[in-house]
Amino acid sequence: MRIKEEFKRTGNFWIPSAPEEIVHGILSISDGGNIELEVTTGQLKDRNGKFNMNLERIVGYFHGSIPSTLVTLDDCSYKTLPTLGGISKSLILIRRVFIGVQYDEGETPRFNALTFSVEGINEWVGISGIKVEEQPEKWISTISYESPENVSLDLDNDMQLSITWGHHLKYSINKEAGISEKIYFKLISQKSRELGEFTSVAHKITEFLCFVMDQTVCLDSMHVTSDNLTREDGNGNTVPVQIDIYYPSWPYSKDAPKIVWYNMLFKLTEIQNDIEGIINNWIKGYKQITPAFNLYFLAKMGSQTYLEERFLTLAQGLEAYHRRTSDEKQMDEAEFEELVENLIKHCSGERREWLRGKLKYGNEVSFRKRIKQLIEPFKDLFGNKKKRKKLTNRIVDTRNYLTHYDLSLESKAAKGEVLWSICLKMELLFQLHFLRLMGFRREQIDSVVANCAQLKRKCNL
Repeated sequence: MRIKEEFKRTGNFWIPSAPEEIVHGILSISDGGNIELEVTTGQLKDRNGKFNMNLERIVGYFHGSIPSTLVTLDDCSYKTLPTLGGISKSLILIRRVFIGVQYDEGETPRFNALTFSVEGINEWVGISGIKVEEQPEKWISTISYESPENVSLDLDNDMQLSITWGHHLKYSINKEAGISEKIYFKLISQKSRELGEFTSVAHKITEFLCFVMDQTVCLDSMHVTSDNLTREDGNGNTVPVQIDIYYPSWPYSKDAPKIVWYNMLFKLTEIQNDIEGIINNWIKGYKQITPAFNLYFLAKMGSQTYLEERFLTLAQGLEAYHRRTSDEKQMDEAEFEELVENLIKHCSGERREWLRGKLKYGNEVSFRKRIKQLIEPFKDLFGNKKKRKKLTNRIVDTRNYLTHYDLSLESKAAKGEVLWSICLKMELLFQLHFLRLMGFRREQIDSVVANCAQLKRKCNL
């Protein structure tokens, strides 16, 4: 989770079952969603006055706000304890924070809506409610705002996904005035759900934008509401309580992305008529090829220390993708089973279990054949037959050398700049198949490649 400015607030905290055991502390939330509570007085104890290193839940409120801002801290554990020298400070690591509510011990939070934003969403949507008009001859400049109409999509999991616009007026008397705009995704459910059901979809949508922008973008805000938790707004209206949530969400990259339109695979305005089906197909794809998705985004995050690690991550991901989208075998299953039984029958007793284990995956197609079949639907984008064969050989030989340390392949394994370009080709292969998974027709995929600078670069390597 991207936290651009470190969050730091002082307050009083206690375990829900022991409200009399209050401690003072400082809650800090830093970039990445890392959360710590520095306890400045005493230790948190349960209703029996006992100390525990791991705490399921801590509640409290912040100082300096009227009314007091409530807070719930979940999945907590002590990192450091007070020293013997008499210093009472200790540090507690927190997994998740709810700001705006206090939950009881054992209570499972449930919600009806989750609103979140992702880096680069404004650029991807490309629709703004800000209008600027200038009349130089009259020395008149006008800035106005009219919120665009929400984009609402029905998801296959009985949720609704909306793209919504928010704005903030900022001005200083006699100095400056302006309007800032922020776009959000909003997941809505008629029935209340646990947070994990919402965040699971939110993470998939975030990775969708990572894919579209061809780089790692992060969640940068999140809040939830429940139909059962409301307040008066001061004008006699009842409105849901907004609960802000912080936690170390994935994907995350330490470096903020540089968003440019010409590196996006497509923008919302280019797929607006098909967006509901595309998003649903993307989410549905996770049920079938989760490991391939995870390995692709792991490689894209650039967390690997060495280029060889990135290559192996992509190779494993492509193999996982093919395994889960193709049921092809070397031979008919019945024929293979008969062959296995004949081999085991003629094997000495003490070796039979060993042989059965070796033959368990003997009917799987080779890694070489998997790469060839993945390239085949898009072969014209990978050069002529000679170039495609060279690329396949490089991928297979490099993978076998790095995995099995076959010294006979050392001279054939890619290294340095060549290995880097092969990694980009493997990313391209993923991207083309993901587009097809989302329902893009071949002519649409060709259009995406033609209009995306990053994809064209990968094709031309």
